[in-house]
Amino acid sequence: MEESSTSAVSYKVEPRRAIVEPVGERLMAPRGSCVVLHGWDSKGSDMAPLVAALQRLPAAAQWNFYTPTYETQIETFVQAAQDLYPGIRALQQPLIIVGYSEGAVVARQLVADGVQIKAVVTICGPHLGVGPWVPTPGAGPGSLRPDSPDLRNLNASSVDQSQRHRYHFFGIWCTDFWGDHQDDGVVPINSALGTTLGQVAERVKLHLDYGQHIAGFDPHLRGMDPTYLMPVINTCAQLFA
Repeated sequence: MEESSTSAVSYKVEPRRAIVEPVGERLMAPRGSCVVLHGWDSKGSDMAPLVAALQRLPAAAQWNFYTPTYETQIETFVQAAQDLYPGIRALQQPLIIVGYSEGAVVARQLVADGVQIKAVVTICGPHLGVGPWVPTPGAGPGSLRPDSPDLRNLNASSVDQSQRHRYHFFGIWCTDFWGDHQDDGVVPINSALGTTLGQVAERVKLHLDYGQHIAGFDPHLRGMDPTYLMPVINTCAQLFA
């Protein structure tokens, strides 16, 4: 009897190519551009429900929307911003960037690198780092640690500091079977609100009540769901107007 042969294939993992994709038909003469940035281990299309909610706003008529995809695992958020920079800098002004989770600090890094913005709106952003209980394997998650040099440099950036009056920070905290949690399972509320970053345009806490259930990481994931983000949507409506 002949022995069966075994074959194996090996692939080298390369950084995901940054793509700034428009949502729907791109207007040639828009009133402005809105970029919605995803979080770690995600892609642009995962932000579709939030983008759809923003597009339904009357004030958002004649705005172009974009959902970029970028590398989150083997590159830091600084490198991700560098990858996105050419495509986002070329967009029609005024520019509003909405960043969820890691996308929040990517948005601020783009500003620090020189992208001009009307506003940055962040949801569950680890501005002061993720919780110390969160595993951070890989360059991307590692750059979100509270002791990350990349995060420290961003928070010390004079360009970033000069634009903080244009920043709107939204954070989630929750109550569940175990009681009150001053975090969303991934990002502490003080980090999401950037409480040590001085004056910003807006800081808003969003509370989720899980009753007798255990919340886990779920509150952080709700930061992509427009059902729980009406204050965020209201802020964006004012910015689009």
